[in-house]
Amino acid sequence: MNQSSEGLIRVLQRQWRREHRTEPPTRLTIARIRDKFETHGTVCDVYKGRSGRPRTSTSPASSAIVLERFEHSPQKSTKQCARETGISRTSVRRIIKAVKLKVFIQRLFYALNEDDPDRRMQYCEWFRNMVQEDEAFVGKVVWSDEAQFKLYGTVNRHNCVYWCANNPHVFVGKAVNLPGINVWCGL
Repeated sequence: MNQSSEGLIRVLQRQWRREHRTEPPTRLTIARIRDKFETHGTVCDVYKGRSGRPRTSTSPASSAIVLERFEHSPQKSTKQCARETGISRTSVRRIIKAVKLKVFIQRLFYALNEDDPDRRMQYCEWFRNMVQEDEAFVGKVVWSDEAQFKLYGTVNRHNCVYWCANNPHVFVGKAVNLPGINVWCGL
C-alpha cells in the first residue's frame, strides 16, 4: 500500500468517527473494499449474491466426488463421506441437499417359519383363556422390554441409512433363533 492510499484510508477513518461516532472499519477492510471496487466495479457481493470467500467445498469438482461416493455406496454416512473425501460434513450435507438426495431408513422385517402363525394363534387363545379364568391375570403379567445381542454381530439398524432421490424400499431380513444373549427389563 503506498503513502497516498494510506493517507486516504486515515482520512476516511477520521470522517467515519465524526459522522457515526463509532470505531471505523480497519485499514485492511477499507483496502479490500477499495480493491473489490477497482477489480469488479462494484462493492456488492460478486459471489452469487453472498459475501465472503467463495465456497470451494461445494464446487462442481467437490460435488462430483461426493456424489460419486454416494452412488457407489448409498449406505455411506455423511460423516464417513466427509472423512474419506476431506470435505467438511456440512459441505457434504449441502451437496446432498442441492441434488435432492434424501435419507431412507431400512425397514426391518422378521423371517417367519411356517409354524409361526400357528404358534401366535395358540398364544392368543391361551392368553384369552387365562383372562376368562382370572380377570386379574393381566395385572399379574410382567410387561417387559429386551435387547438382543447376537453372536454374528448385527448392528443397530437405526444407523443404517440409504441415500437416494427416490425411496428404494430397502428391507432387511432379520434371522431369528440365532445364538446370542438377551438383556431384559421387567416392570
